[in-house]
Amino acid sequence: MSEIAILEVFKDLPDLRRSAGQRHQKALCLALFTLAIVAGNRGFLAIGDWIKSYRDELITLFNPKKNRLPSYSAIRRVLLQTDYQEYSARLARFFDIQPMPGEMIAVDGKVLRGSYQLETDNPHSEAHPAIMLVTAYIVERGLILEPYQVNCKSNEITALPLMLTQIAAKGVIFAFDAINTQKKTCQLIVDSGNDYIGALKGNQSGLLKDVEANFQPEHRDLQINKGHGRIEKRTVSICKYQGQRDWPGLETVIRVESERQIIKQNFIEVETETRYYIASFTATADVFAQKIRSYWDVENKVHHVRDVTQGEDHSRIRTNGLVQIFAVFS
Repeated sequence: MSEIAILEVFKDLPDLRRSAGQRHQKALCLALFTLAIVAGNRGFLAIGDWIKSYRDELITLFNPKKNRLPSYSAIRRVLLQTDYQEYSARLARFFDIQPMPGEMIAVDGKVLRGSYQLETDNPHSEAHPAIMLVTAYIVERGLILEPYQVNCKSNEITALPLMLTQIAAKGVIFAFDAINTQKKTCQLIVDSGNDYIGALKGNQSGLLKDVEANFQPEHRDLQINKGHGRIEKRTVSICKYQGQRDWPGLETVIRVESERQIIKQNFIEVETETRYYIASFTATADVFAQKIRSYWDVENKVHHVRDVTQGEDHSRIRTNGLVQIFAVFS
């Protein structure tokens, strides 16, 4: 078999299959799976059809033993014995996906709604609720790091610290929603030489009340956007934290006041909202406005695309391990 870069990525992965009866190398099976998913195939039957359709081209490219290519069922068996985090990490190294100092990583969890399993007779996966994965998205370059699974008896609060430890980045900014604005998480980020921007809501009611009572705007940025039948005005104000609460690394408090004018048939409906964020670094109001707005790229450019374009929520792949591997390339 020729030395091809995508094969080298998986070449030394441990193979737990019995040596007797093995027809195809594990690296070849994983390489074909990766290429098939990139080509737009979303299930094993589609992968099998793709391999048959491009059989001659794939044989020429990979030059397998006896000119044999694995079936979709053989690829599935290999995937069942593959650690999805190791698979994802290999691909990240192959594509050189590593966060760089100064970049922002937007973190958000997503439930794969069709991944629940009710059957109890699957030898490879016990019955389980829908699987939830935490996505880490490099905003500046539009790249996705490896996903992390949330324990079905917990929530994404427990997954984020593990993700931070595994990423092992320095000098990056982690952005997250209110559920992950926790003291332990913020302390871990600061101790690891990174910064954070976190939404502040009622789950940290004491800190929120303290911020609201002591907020004295020092700098403002005004943005007005028009589109999709509405006009939105956002005023982003910042100030140095002057409250009494002890919070790891807290330097700046951000207030976002938004006013939406939704144009309907014969009238204009006005909606207003005020949100607060905390950050462990200082910057101008326009910089914070850009970073807070770009955080939502993880919803608009990752989760929305996975649902609408890739059909992730409609997928009924539900065996533990396979769900996560498919999600890596969704």
